[in-house]
Amino acid sequence: MNKHSKLALLLAPFLIIGGYIASDQYIAYNDNKTRIFTLLVSSECDIFKRGCILESGNMQINITHNKGITKANTSFPVDSVLISHLHVDGNETIYSLNKAGSFQYWERETDLGNAIRNDLNYTLRVVIKQKGRVYLCELNV
Repeated sequence: MNKHSKLALLLAPFLIIGGYIASDQYIAYNDNKTRIFTLLVSSECDIFKRGCILESGNMQINITHNKGITKANTSFPVDSVLISHLHVDGNETIYSLNKAGSFQYWERETDLGNAIRNDLNYTLRVVIKQKGRVYLCELNV
């Protein structure tokens, strides 16, 4: 065995570990870039009766409102859930939902029921943030 083969066998483990670390850093860097996705309504949307299921790829969110509490259940853990109501006069009321047990279940006491009953045509906006991903939806009902 010549000196070049010995040097190659000595350096190979360090190169393998260095390549593994570099590829992991590259993948983590690409995951942290902000990407925006649009949520689409998958079926009839009525947050007061059956709920509203929104989808984008594998991400699903079910939004319901019952007895003054707005709930959102997601198919994957998320960092935050925001729901806003756009009034007829152009003002917007933003509700940041609170984590309820795990990062897939979110809820908050809101005034959506009264606000929506007063507006015949209303717009709800939903923003979900998950590790560099932002999911957006605007519902005109």
